[in-house]
Amino acid sequence: MTKKTSGSKVTFERAIEALRAETEPSQESLLAFSDLAGERLARWQSVWVTLPSDRRASLTEQLRELAEEDIEADFRPIFRFGLSDPDERVRLASVEGLFEDDHPSLIPLLITALRDDPSPTVRAAAAESLGRFVYFGEMDRLSEARRRQVYAALMHALLTSPEDSPVRRRALESLAYVPNEEVDLHIREAYHSENDLLRLSAIVAMGRSGNRAYCEIVRSELHSVSPAVRRRAAEASGELEDEDAVSDLAQLLDDPDNEVRFAALDALALIGGNEAQKLLRAAADSDDDVLAEYAEQALEEFEFWHGEMDFPMALFEEEDLKPKPIRRQGK
Repeated sequence: MTKKTSGSKVTFERAIEALRAETEPSQESLLAFSDLAGERLARWQSVWVTLPSDRRASLTEQLRELAEEDIEADFRPIFRFGLSDPDERVRLASVEGLFEDDHPSLIPLLITALRDDPSPTVRAAAAESLGRFVYFGEMDRLSEARRRQVYAALMHALLTSPEDSPVRRRALESLAYVPNEEVDLHIREAYHSENDLLRLSAIVAMGRSGNRAYCEIVRSELHSVSPAVRRRAAEASGELEDEDAVSDLAQLLDDPDNEVRFAALDALALIGGNEAQKLLRAAADSDDDVLAEYAEQALEEFEFWHGEMDFPMALFEEEDLKPKPIRRQGK
């Protein structure tokens, strides 16, 4: 979420009328559906189920995008309802819309989607979404019962999904936060797979694991012929805070693929140190406007992680000072 959306308010009843209309509702009309509960939620549901599937899919996607833009918009009740929609597009947008929902009550709903949804795309999204709860479990923010429930559901999905399934890949990436031998075994098996996408997920998992035993493997992948692999290896190097990767990441700042260059900058910001800072400053002074702009952002990130704080670190919880699970596109 990035900003608060401004504009004149629309009453709930007017917004319901706009929902029924064939025209695209205004942003203000959609905001009237924020924080629905009780009678209003029931009224919205009674109208929603009468809409054509294309209309529901379009509206759910609009609500998802609006939730990302407006820090005060809360469509979680709508997205939770959407998890059981007959239309795959609505279910997928609903899972994606719930990425900001960290309440444990969401866990059974996501597990049901992971286990029972007929769409592998939706199941994969559910597996990915459960990743943050794995992370929370490792930070002692979940009960032991919930922690075991999430782990068991993801491990079952990993073991029962075909090697070329996106569900298997997302389950592996989500389980990577758990530092045990079982997960380590599956990460290493995936890395040696002949399936390129599964190998890519193994590199993502290596970074998320925080296990520095993977550093050498990840470092070697920084020189892959595949831009996607170089990008994920750069991200993983940052997550592993691998100081020995700085010189390799420096080479990636000249990579022909912008996404690889951006990942290298992010990694340098996480790793820290004098050499990383010099590289970031040099990139920020580059004649390449695209690289320079991104490097400026990376320098701000560097200062946050490694600069002197003018406020007490005790204000933060430990988990708030660590990189969070992020949604990854294009895999």
